[in-house]
Amino acid sequence: MDDYEFVFVPSIVTIDGNIEGLGIYSKESLAFDALKKKISENWSSGYKEAQLVMWTLDSDDSKAVPLKHMSANVCPICDERTFWTDAVEMNALCYLPACQAWIESSDKEMDKIDCGWPPIGYTSQVDTLADALSSLRNYGAKIRASVSEDSDIFTHRTLLEEYEKSIEEDSTSNLEE
Repeated sequence: MDDYEFVFVPSIVTIDGNIEGLGIYSKESLAFDALKKKISENWSSGYKEAQLVMWTLDSDDSKAVPLKHMSANVCPICDERTFWTDAVEMNALCYLPACQAWIESSDKEMDKIDCGWPPIGYTSQVDTLADALSSLRNYGAKIRASVSEDSDIFTHRTLLEEYEKSIEEDSTSNLEE
């Protein structure tokens, strides 16, 4: 039998405050995969928080180390309560399969945050999480403003591309002044 020093425990909290354990794992990646799977497959089930903690085995220290602490929010693009923000790693992802808007720390510039939406890819690089949410909300508002009740918001890629061009034109004209 393998000797494990740590175990990883994912859990999810319902809107009613009930905690659902999702198992005990020997590897962080397996535990996080279980958590992502639960959120992805049950995105409309009314969960409000999720976490992944690490426990030290055979220790008198009774405190878990939080590796992820995620909360569900309304997505700035699709306007559904499927946007999970991780307070530990400062990133976010919409788990609605048709949307998947995202926010994450920049790989290229320290202290910068990238955000985007898969149909148009990367949208912007900003300084704060609030700025990233604002940037995505601008895209979401443009989409929702153009959508009639019977149409699918994810078919409006052209509108988003036009909006992106208008932002570039505005910034270019401001530089010329």
